[in-house]
Amino acid sequence: MVCQLPEAVTSRLRDEVLDYLKTRPDLGAADLAQYTTLAESTVRNWIAGKLPGGFEVIDQMRRVLDQARAGDILAPGGADVVVIREDANKRVRKVARTGAFYQTQTVKRIGEVLDYCAENCAIGVVTADFGVGKTEGIKAWRRKNAGRVETTVFEFDEFTSTDKVEFVRGLCRVFGLPVVNGSQGGGRMFFSLCEHLRQNPCLLIFDQCETLRPRVCQIIRQLWDRTNDAGVGVCMAAAPILLQRLMGGKMADLGALTSRVGIWAPLAGITRPEMASIVKGEGFTEVDELAFDLWFKACVGSMRRLMRSLDLLKAKHQGKRITERTIAGVASMLWGMAVTTTEVG
Repeated sequence: MVCQLPEAVTSRLRDEVLDYLKTRPDLGAADLAQYTTLAESTVRNWIAGKLPGGFEVIDQMRRVLDQARAGDILAPGGADVVVIREDANKRVRKVARTGAFYQTQTVKRIGEVLDYCAENCAIGVVTADFGVGKTEGIKAWRRKNAGRVETTVFEFDEFTSTDKVEFVRGLCRVFGLPVVNGSQGGGRMFFSLCEHLRQNPCLLIFDQCETLRPRVCQIIRQLWDRTNDAGVGVCMAAAPILLQRLMGGKMADLGALTSRVGIWAPLAGITRPEMASIVKGEGFTEVDELAFDLWFKACVGSMRRLMRSLDLLKAKHQGKRITERTIAGVASMLWGMAVTTTEVG
């Protein structure tokens, strides 16, 4: 059974997208695709009427159109660039900022891995703790390379990470391909997917891969085996546990994938100089040295933790001196951490 939406629904949304693009001649399929998990070729073919409207495609295009109309994304003009000089060696670094996003060394390394995978049609594995910024780094790289490198992002969940047929079905939806219900159609969808990728090669980016079952890893490996010569690359982003599992090599399914990995990137998160630069850039210039040490330890390299703590400090302590006691209160409120300070009284 093919799961597609009625042509009337698809045509209506396509007309809305085309009408919007007429008002924004500076935008194209590549610009819209960078804010979805769809491949650029999928968006381009759908807009041109060459692709039927699957549920995934319609949901993604409706979301990106609504956000663009509201001005949340793709606003005319570029983002500001923040130059910071608080590196330990007094070097000058440019940190591109979009809202609460900073281009750290972690983001730079993720971009290097994605460049390598795209240029060499290779498999890359990026691992880092939760909150370090893997997902945001991928988004930043896609924005930078929109129109130059065709990509699609697939974010695993509890269902697709444990069921190989559901994984293949989910990928087919991302590319707007017909899907088959039930467990018996996995093979047919897989072959259809391989054929589509050979005709429309792109960089496949898989996020949240730490929960993958070995059989799903095997599907990723087999998918790459059948399409890399046509120009398909793969990048897997995950927590460090995936690296441990792959390097253990105790299971044949994982060993087959590991032997094909072309680049590894275990990342540690934000560094102390980067955090100091970001804190100052956010307007906090009076931070006690011991307080900053405690703050850095509490963030454990996580950009997500740092930005949440900054949001709380802006609401409660903007313009005030940041002390150990301040950071202890933040750690307790946000993360339930009981930290010891040197302050007395």
